[in-house]
Amino acid sequence: MTFIDFIHKYINVFDRIRSTKEWLPVKYQGGEVTVLNHTSVHWPDTPQLDDKKYVVNKTTGDVDGAAWSGIGLFGLIAGVLPGGWFLVNLLGIAGPSINMPSWMYWQVLVFVFFVTFFPIPAILLSFVYPFKRPKERLLIWDRENGTVTLPPRFWGEHEVVAFKDLKVKKIRNIGSFVQFHVLAAFRPSDGQPIEFGLLHDNAKDWAFFCWYMDKTRPLPPGEVFDPYCERDEERRRRELATQGIWEEPV
Repeated sequence: MTFIDFIHKYINVFDRIRSTKEWLPVKYQGGEVTVLNHTSVHWPDTPQLDDKKYVVNKTTGDVDGAAWSGIGLFGLIAGVLPGGWFLVNLLGIAGPSINMPSWMYWQVLVFVFFVTFFPIPAILLSFVYPFKRPKERLLIWDRENGTVTLPPRFWGEHEVVAFKDLKVKKIRNIGSFVQFHVLAAFRPSDGQPIEFGLLHDNAKDWAFFCWYMDKTRPLPPGEVFDPYCERDEERRRRELATQGIWEEPV
């Protein structure tokens, strides 16, 4: 088993706890959608947003990996090493064992084990990832071809999935006390969730993506799409006329 395989299995424990049970339908169900305007879109991380593709560059957020390395080092010094020393003392190896009831002994033993050893893979990842991370991680919603390109969560290859086959759930956001759930698309090859969203309203955000990826519908509302509405309407009219289902408005 490679290191990345081990990390995936390790992180899967958290993913199962975080994931809700319901898969979201990949078809617009009606209702309100998130409306994008020129101020709501984070343009430095948006190389393309038009009638053909919505590209989100998730690479820039990876600079946080360096900060997590510092946090990992702090955790190593402040938590893991003292916890390990306490565990050694508790077992009576480095000094007299602590007198306590057997049930309390085992509770403390299990607790200290998790405090001591369970964070180690995350700490190792926080040090390794900034140096091994991919040069580019792009999440691409390809309206033109009906596909979604999912970047690797840590390192690896991008995967292209037909939108109709995309698996999306809401997962608990353990890093926020305000936004309790975020949207995540799960990669077919390794089951790793790729988080995404727009303005932090999951229902409206997902409705937007379902609308945007449906080429039989006009572009979603929003001033960012105004320059492309006419071109998209001509494309839609042409394709529907070819299928014999286009009717000119009365």
